[in-house]
Amino acid sequence: MKRLLVGALVLTALVGLATPNAHAVGIYGIWWMPDDVDDDAYGIGIKDKKQFTSLLSMDMRVSYVFNSDADIIPIEATGLVKLGMLYGGVGVGYYIFTGDNNLNSAIGWYFLAGIEISPGPVSFFGEVKWQALDPEVDGAGSVNLDALVIHAGVNLNRSNY
Repeated sequence: MKRLLVGALVLTALVGLATPNAHAVGIYGIWWMPDDVDDDAYGIGIKDKKQFTSLLSMDMRVSYVFNSDADIIPIEATGLVKLGMLYGGVGVGYYIFTGDNNLNSAIGWYFLAGIEISPGPVSFFGEVKWQALDPEVDGAGSVNLDALVIHAGVNLNRSNY
């Protein structure tokens, strides 16, 4: 089941990034602050946002996040509701842990709230995300990686390409 979910998320993200009629493609910086870990993580991500109506959209995200203990590759899908410049949503992701640790890849979910300012064909956004993630540790149960996450970035809107 995990392989099917990961495959579907990766395929959707890659197809979405390749389509020329995408609403927006963005790049963003990440500051990940886990509740029960002393070391914050930082990273970079890309996203593809599809607008269904003026109110509803969906985006796919692929990121790389790192700290001294682990490298994480989140593959995420978010359903969004937008009201003017403000938006919020809920999402699910598959989190791949790499590096010298015993963390197993895991499925997590999150709530997201943000603001997007669009002065032209380029828009700027900031987001706050509450991440729920509890990956299994080989032979030792699970670890709580629930986190507050901050994103800041820029979107290239459809009218610009």
